[in-house]
Amino acid sequence: MSAEMDSLVEIPRGDWIKLRDLYNKRDTDPHGYMCINNYITWVQQEPELPVRVLSLNGDWQQEGTFVIAVDMGTKHQHLYFNTLSDDLSRVTKALECLKPATDEYVFFGYSSRFDPVVRHIGKTCLPKELNFVDTVWYFASKELVSTFTIETPSGIRLDSLRIEDAETVNEIWPHRSHNSVKVVRRQIQYSENVGAYDETGKLVAWCLRLTIGSLGLLQVLESHKRLGLGNLMVRALSKKINDLGEPVVAPVVPQNTASRSMFEKLGFQQIDKVYWAE
Repeated sequence: MSAEMDSLVEIPRGDWIKLRDLYNKRDTDPHGYMCINNYITWVQQEPELPVRVLSLNGDWQQEGTFVIAVDMGTKHQHLYFNTLSDDLSRVTKALECLKPATDEYVFFGYSSRFDPVVRHIGKTCLPKELNFVDTVWYFASKELVSTFTIETPSGIRLDSLRIEDAETVNEIWPHRSHNSVKVVRRQIQYSENVGAYDETGKLVAWCLRLTIGSLGLLQVLESHKRLGLGNLMVRALSKKINDLGEPVVAPVVPQNTASRSMFEKLGFQQIDKVYWAE
């Protein structure tokens, strides 16, 4: 098929599990097993969720090349993509089939090996220059997480977050955007999370799970810092994820030396860099 005829073809939802299982040995990839499984789980609970899983010309079963496009309720779409091949030409062609005239794209947390691909797309296919943010991709082994202990400070109770906590979480999220509270609500409803509540029931610290399966949105209220709650949130959510038999990963911006130090003192290891571009 010629390049002029290349197109993105939707993968039926009934085949998403087959696609996911192709990545069962790529479970620490930010756009690997956990990311695909996240959207399988979400659409099972919310069938009208505007998520499409796409392939180049309908061919995905050999190399597992895919693009996930999530409509964020504006002209923005979050994109996730991957391929099992070391040759990145097909995933590049797939991304070249996007229609930038009508949509703006957020390339959400992709692995460092795709950085040249996204930079190429930004220069040749998109109407405006992309802004890039890189993060350190940390990993904690099952053996390490199994050693984590959970001791809460006096007056603090740990629990899963409530739907009504979404506004609080979103309000002080440094990377919040228009409609991001909707994403936070879904993360609270459909994915593992942990919150710390004081004696009055006020939420004072939390950690959620991003759509790529990693720890994310880690925050502690200013009034409750220096109590070790950030460290506690990481350990508590790591254990929840570990209990599911899934890997524990986390992105941290390089300039956030306090968070990097915390993760490294806990024993997390840097295994990659992960990028955001929009």
